[in-house]
Amino acid sequence: MPKNLLTTTFSSGPKMPKLIPTILTIDDDPDFLRLLGLWLESEGYCVLASSDPAQGMQILHMERPDLVITDLRMPGMDGMAVLEAVQTLDPDLPVILLTAHGSIPNAVAAMRAQAFGYLSKPFSNEELQELTKAALVQRHASQETRKLRTALREQAGQSILHRSPAMAALVDELARIASSKASVFLSGESGSGKERVAHAIHDASPRCDGPFIAVNCGAIPAELAESELFGHVKGAFTGATQDHAGLIRSANGGTLFLDEIADLPLILQVKLLRVLQEGSLRPVGAKTEMTVDLRVISATHQDIHALTASGAFREDLYYRLHVIPLRVPSLSERAEDILLLAQHFLDRESQRLNRDILGFSPEALDKLMQRSWPGNVRELENVVTFAAAVTEKGWVAADTIPDTGRQGGQSAFPPLQDAKAAFERAYLENLLRATDGNISRAARIAGRHRTDLYKLMRKHSLAPQLFKGQEDRDEE
Repeated sequence: MPKNLLTTTFSSGPKMPKLIPTILTIDDDPDFLRLLGLWLESEGYCVLASSDPAQGMQILHMERPDLVITDLRMPGMDGMAVLEAVQTLDPDLPVILLTAHGSIPNAVAAMRAQAFGYLSKPFSNEELQELTKAALVQRHASQETRKLRTALREQAGQSILHRSPAMAALVDELARIASSKASVFLSGESGSGKERVAHAIHDASPRCDGPFIAVNCGAIPAELAESELFGHVKGAFTGATQDHAGLIRSANGGTLFLDEIADLPLILQVKLLRVLQEGSLRPVGAKTEMTVDLRVISATHQDIHALTASGAFREDLYYRLHVIPLRVPSLSERAEDILLLAQHFLDRESQRLNRDILGFSPEALDKLMQRSWPGNVRELENVVTFAAAVTEKGWVAADTIPDTGRQGGQSAFPPLQDAKAAFERAYLENLLRATDGNISRAARIAGRHRTDLYKLMRKHSLAPQLFKGQEDRDEE
């Protein structure tokens, strides 16, 4: 029997899958089986019923339902045997056991056998619906988690996890430029993963067997910056009791990643320029130059063009660093990656903490997708780390996902109605701007009547006079 593809709406509680869930019911009492079906169908579920457990197993293999509800005591094949068969076929498929012989030992045995739930006859429709809904919520969460883990396995070994077109385009670009010796300049918001991208370039390059040295230029104290970066010789200053190679020479034969390059003091920008131009440097206190062979990848979240124009960053150094510019998209621009990254972080933390965390509940998944993520991937990682720390086992609940603590941020996926309204207004503005506010021309281009266009303009508080050319306004 094919599944019904109509959508169903639940008045409250956790979100359910968009397709109508299919429930397989098995009971050797035809009258009770009919009543059970009527109760479930009244809530909009697609019900497959069988009074013969063996036939029920055939339906199970053919239809793959979302939930199995079975009587516990039946001739030939009892409910525990049905439960065992279901777990062999699909361990994530929930099973609810029913019995007219309710007892604590039966309930304990059923739960130990990992049945989702247990109802003693007679039970009410409300009891059935509550347990059914909870089971389907778990089923939906299990399916989402399975999809995410499948995607993670497929990307095992890759430096950058992604599903979004924005990151796919960036990864393709990385593959093209990895073998080059040219300097790479990464721009993007703080926390968007620029160091991860730099490491991916290194891993795909001929220098992959050499060192990858990451330096946060803004985190090095000013008085130590020159020595830390360029090294020093013994006796160069008080406390220099031995030679120090420095971070730049430590990257010899590999890749040097200079994060927050805009924070590098001007005096050190001159010395870095010489490294890029001549492939050599002079440690503090040294009398001779030392050669280095490395590739430089730099990054900043600041507006490097504005800093160069103001003189805060050397223009000649900028051109040496900015040979291959790449922009790392923010997490809100790669919303398709949110759940994949979240599952990766959760699996990592679950393993580290040695906890049996199954995955995110549907409500938690919704909350992750609705968050604006101003802190990007770094914020997502921190949020999931916290959620894992407070989840002992089972599913990560929505209330373990802390709120952003910031106001005014937009969700990665705004409500559809808001997105449609924003598109409609932008379309009208562009159309009226292109036609200089001429309603007749705009209506012809849009394929709408003038009256329709006026209604839309009133809806969005737009007046054609605002888009007329200066000459037209002067004439008026």
